[in-house]
Amino acid sequence: MSFGVIFLILAVGFLGLITLPKLLSKPQSIEPDPKPVRGDELAIWPFAPMPIMTDTEVIFFNKLKNALPEYHIFVQVQLSRIIEANSNETSERSFWFNRICRQSVDYVIVDIDAQTTLVAIELDDWTHSSKARQKADDKKDKALASAGIAIVRFHAERMPSADMLRYELMQVIESY
Repeated sequence: MSFGVIFLILAVGFLGLITLPKLLSKPQSIEPDPKPVRGDELAIWPFAPMPIMTDTEVIFFNKLKNALPEYHIFVQVQLSRIIEANSNETSERSFWFNRICRQSVDYVIVDIDAQTTLVAIELDDWTHSSKARQKADDKKDKALASAGIAIVRFHAERMPSADMLRYELMQVIESY
């Protein structure tokens, strides 16, 4: 065999060894870099801690703890953490999720199993007297009632005692 033929066979074999793994591997899609968002370049973002509850809400929370020591009490709970759309269609679930995703309730009373929501509680103050806020409250009430969760509203100005809270909330828990 001539030197040229041997060289050609070796060259083709060498090229095959180089290109075969690339041919057998999955083609890699080239993903563009995500677009930068304002603030991404900052080393520290302009955030500061803030209280999770107002002073009035803390007072009410302490009364709730005294009134219902056998239950768990969660504060500032997003509706999307306690209710969900019962549709099998993704588009329907997304639609209804978007109706509630930015709404929350002040307090949620949960059974000892830490999974069963017993009642949602709102502590209303003067801000709930506007028509826009009343409309939002109506949506929240309707969403919770549709899911079978009772919502009880108390007025911050007429805050009941721990004994009265227990009486009223146990009436709801036992009957709902």
